[in-house]
Amino acid sequence: MADDRPLVRLPDEVVLSRDEVATVLAALDVSEGFAIATDEPLVRGAIRLLTAKLWPELGDLLGDDEQ
Repeated sequence: MADDRPLVRLPDEVVLSRDEVATVLAALDVSEGFAIATDEPLVRGAIRLLTAKLWPELGDLLGDDEQ
């Protein structure tokens, strides 16, 4: 029998500060729509920020050790 439980339970609400919103918007601007370059520092910062807000249990898996 298949397990239908979600992999992660996302929060019902996420609060971003003005600086955090600026980080995400700057990353979207740099990413030029759908052509996202994940090696771009602004984009990687936004990914880490949103991951920490949405799935803090993920821990340090999105660290900078790949660069």
